[in-house]
Amino acid sequence: MNFKQFLLLLALLGPLGVGANQVERRQSELDALKQRLQTLQTEFRNTQAHRQEAADELRQSERAISSAVRQLRELDGERQRTDSDLQTLMQQAEAVAARIRQQQASLGQALKAAYQRGQGDAFKLILNGSDPNQSARDLRYLAHLSRARHAQIETLRADLAHLAALQQQTAQKTTELTQLQAAHEAEQKKLLADKRAREAVLQNLSAQIQQQRREISNLKRDERSLTQLVERLSRLMAQQAAREAARARAAQQAQKSPKAETNVAGQPRRAVAVNTETPVAFRSERPFSKLKGLLRLPVAGELMNRFGAPREEGGVSWKGLFIRAAQGSAVKAIAAGQVVFAEWLRGFGNLIIVDHGEGYMSLYSNNESLYKQVGERVQPGDAIAAVGNSGGQPDSGLYFEMRHQSRPVNPLLWMK
Repeated sequence: MNFKQFLLLLALLGPLGVGANQVERRQSELDALKQRLQTLQTEFRNTQAHRQEAADELRQSERAISSAVRQLRELDGERQRTDSDLQTLMQQAEAVAARIRQQQASLGQALKAAYQRGQGDAFKLILNGSDPNQSARDLRYLAHLSRARHAQIETLRADLAHLAALQQQTAQKTTELTQLQAAHEAEQKKLLADKRAREAVLQNLSAQIQQQRREISNLKRDERSLTQLVERLSRLMAQQAAREAARARAAQQAQKSPKAETNVAGQPRRAVAVNTETPVAFRSERPFSKLKGLLRLPVAGELMNRFGAPREEGGVSWKGLFIRAAQGSAVKAIAAGQVVFAEWLRGFGNLIIVDHGEGYMSLYSNNESLYKQVGERVQPGDAIAAVGNSGGQPDSGLYFEMRHQSRPVNPLLWMK
């Protein structure tokens, strides 16, 4: 018998009075409730070890996915840089080849002209009996032509050597690009395998976590119900006059409780607002405390809760905002700062924390992957993570908090 059934029983038995046998029956029901509570507590303790193992598997899988996505991003950037270097080398090689063709044509024309004039031009000038001054000028001219041809030949040799070096570098870059492509494909396969493993773990763990949350909520509710039952039984046995009031309260609660449960369980979660703007790059010399009202939420999506509102699970209130968004969407830093935490944390999945100075921090959790590491500086609008549902979240999105001196503050008060 649950608490609502017991209250209804109190309402039905009230007009007949509370006899000893009724008290005994209620005491028996109370004992049965205690026994049920103890059974639930035992089952809960027994499942803690299994939950720990599943959570460890989830942490390992989500860490692997985060690392794989980051490595894919780095490989892609390296591949783009290598491809750009290869294009530059090919352009340089083409330019050197064109210059070599021009030099070869010019040198060929010079050699052809020399051949047509005949060999031994200098000796002919000396022996032909021409004017000595003219002969001297002609000799200087021939010497100049000879040096020019020699310079052309040396330049041609240097360009040929440069072309060979460029061709060698081009071949090396081509090999590097091929290796990067192979590494990229291998990393993609690894990422897909990690994601499949995570999906299997998450499928099992999500149901387990939800069940654990329900059990915890039920245990707390049953504990409260147990206390209320004991108090009511004491009052019923000690004060006969209080039965009518207790019966009225019980009937009223029995009518209201099912409606409340229907509203909570029967209605799907709805967004309370929609965010379309995300942080953009900006430079400011002002301290973070002067940016209030000028910032933007880190990801576009649906706001599923209000700051400070009670959670559906009960017991605690929202310290931040859950923004439902498409998996893989970029999570952007709201302002300049330094990464002080970038790791998987139980209940929050892949979590990254940015310190903005003056005691202000921003927290981004449940990410699929973390792009930044501890110690790295970030600027407004920098992509620091990718949206996911790590940590056992049923929905894909970002849980975002802002804190000052470790205390949560309402993020919406800081947004435009």
